[in-house]
Amino acid sequence: MNGSYIHVEDEWLKHNGVNVAYQRYTSPSSGKKPALVFVHGFLSSKFCYRFMIPELLEHFDVFSFDYPPFGNSDKNWSYKFSYSNFAHIIIELMDQHHIQKASIAGHSMGGQVALTCSHLFPERIDKLILMAPSTYMKKLGFWLQHASRLPVFPFILKRHLYKKGVYHSLLDCVHDPHMINKEMIQGYMKPFFQEEIFRCLSKMIRDREGDLASQHLREIEASCLVFWGKEDKVLPVSLGHRLVKDLPSAELEIFEQSGHLLPEEVPSVLNEKIKQFCLPTKQATS
Repeated sequence: MNGSYIHVEDEWLKHNGVNVAYQRYTSPSSGKKPALVFVHGFLSSKFCYRFMIPELLEHFDVFSFDYPPFGNSDKNWSYKFSYSNFAHIIIELMDQHHIQKASIAGHSMGGQVALTCSHLFPERIDKLILMAPSTYMKKLGFWLQHASRLPVFPFILKRHLYKKGVYHSLLDCVHDPHMINKEMIQGYMKPFFQEEIFRCLSKMIRDREGDLASQHLREIEASCLVFWGKEDKVLPVSLGHRLVKDLPSAELEIFEQSGHLLPEEVPSVLNEKIKQFCLPTKQATS
């Protein structure tokens, strides 16, 4: 794991009445560079890409953002927490910076957001990099949706998440427990210090659509590079094998001794694969 990363201040995008926090990374190297947008997973934030971004700046203009209610973005329970809305954030971010076409890299639920964006806006997406993406999950059932409306539900959700704790949640996501350190725990814990997030998560249970069905995946036009950890306990690698059969143009790469949290576990390896996939051969090896 790379031990160094850079920090830039948050910028803001106004989307459907909420403030979305994002960061833009550029380097002073000459020439126009392709745009690469990172999308984080559920219960995560743009923090998870801190080790990947510095190594990519020579070749890309990189953007990362916190889709609501995560990270530093607004935690407004009246917002609709849907894949469609998150996909629109990507397009609005591109429009704000006059980017006609970009590659999208998404981890876990962020991978499904990337697929949804490519499905809704095929003309705006160059390539997709999917890191153990959420796939084939249906919309949550009626009774759980109904229960999520109860006033006590956010408290129950908070109690459940606090009881498990960030450390044990991370243990489920990584293959090597020794990589979990204090900085990592604090980074993933930070958004949950705000009480409003639990009301938002309760509403997300009702708002989140099911993942794209096979018929829609088969319509994805962008070339896809799919990464999976062989020891993934959150989303088994069998989903990756099924996914690449549905996607018209996709390649699956499996990492030994890796779990679900690939941006933390193998950032440098991912970066090399991304450069080889997205850039002309000469530029990718320079």
